[in-house]
Amino acid sequence: MKKTFKLMAALVMGAGMMFSCQQAEEPMMDNAQEPVVETRAYGDKTPTVTIYVETNDVNPLNAGDYKLPDGTAYADIVEFFASNIHKRTVNGVVEPTLYLNDKMTNLLENGGAATYVQGLQAKGIKVVLTVLGDWQGIGVANMNDTQTTQFAKILAHAVEKYGLDGIGFDDEYSNYSSSLISGSFGSIITKLRNLMPAGKLITVFQYGNIGSSQINATAGAQIDHVYSNFSTYNTYISIAGVTKDRYAPMSINLGSIGGNVSYYGDKAYDLAEAGYGSIMHFNLRTRNDSDPLPLFKAIADGAWGETNVTCDNGNRPQDWTFVPSGYEITMDEVE
Repeated sequence: MKKTFKLMAALVMGAGMMFSCQQAEEPMMDNAQEPVVETRAYGDKTPTVTIYVETNDVNPLNAGDYKLPDGTAYADIVEFFASNIHKRTVNGVVEPTLYLNDKMTNLLENGGAATYVQGLQAKGIKVVLTVLGDWQGIGVANMNDTQTTQFAKILAHAVEKYGLDGIGFDDEYSNYSSSLISGSFGSIITKLRNLMPAGKLITVFQYGNIGSSQINATAGAQIDHVYSNFSTYNTYISIAGVTKDRYAPMSINLGSIGGNVSYYGDKAYDLAEAGYGSIMHFNLRTRNDSDPLPLFKAIADGAWGETNVTCDNGNRPQDWTFVPSGYEITMDEVE
C-alpha cells in the first residue's frame, strides 16, 4: 500500500503544480511532455528471497506454503540448514567428508529428496544445502589444495545425487585446529563452480573467514548470493568480487521478528530501489511457534509493491524418520 500512497501523493502534487502554471501561462502540453511514472512489477521478483530452514526443528516444506497473489512462491531459494564438514584419516592422510546429521539424513537419503527437495522445486523454489563446520578442526578456511579438490567433488556429488540447486557456505563452528591456509575458501568455491552444471547456485553467509586472503575477487565473482550477518540494512559487502545485485543487506532472524514489521517493509523498499539483489530470512519456525506472515506481507509490499502473501499451512510437522548415526559422504562414494 505504501507505494500506492506515495504514487497518489506525487500525482496530486504534480497536478496542483500543473494547474498553477496553467493559470499563469496556459502552456500546451503534448504527449512527450507528460510525466512518466515508473513502477516495479513484483513479477520481476527482484530482490529475491532466501529462507533458511533449521531442519533440526522444522519441516522445510513449510517454506513453500507462503505464496504471492499470482500463486508463485514467496521464497525463491530455500536453504536446508545444515550439513556439516567432517573428516576422516586414510593411510595417515586427512580427507574432508560431508556429514548429514540424524535429522538431515532422510530429508535427502532413502528417497527423501523426492519429497522434500522436489516438493519445493515443484513450486518454483531453488533448494540449496548449507555447509557448516562442526567442531572437527577442519573447515573451508584450512584445507590444502588436495583437500579443497576433494571437498568440491563431494559437494558437487551431493548436488547431483539429491537433485539440489546448489550449495551454501557458512563458516562457523569449525574449531580450526591447524593454521588457516590462504585461499582455501576461494579455492573450494572456484572448484565447485567448475564441477557443477551451469545454473547451479553458490551462496555465502557473510561471516567468518571471508576476507580477501580467503576469497579473492575472482572467487567472489563465482558467488550468486551473499547474505549480510543479521541486519535490517547493512550495505557493506565484505567479500571481494561481489556486486550489490548479488548481495542481501537485509538478513532477518524469523525467530525474533518483533512487532514493527512496517519498518522492515520500508527497508525492503529502500534496498530494492537501490538495486540490491537479495533478502534473507533465517530460522523459519512453524506459524504456531512464530508466525512470519505479517513480516512477509510487509516485505512483499515494500520490495515488489501492492502484493499480498497468503499461507496454505505453515505448520507441517517433522514427518520423516530420524537416523541416529546420520550419513557421511566420503571420497569412496564419489569415486
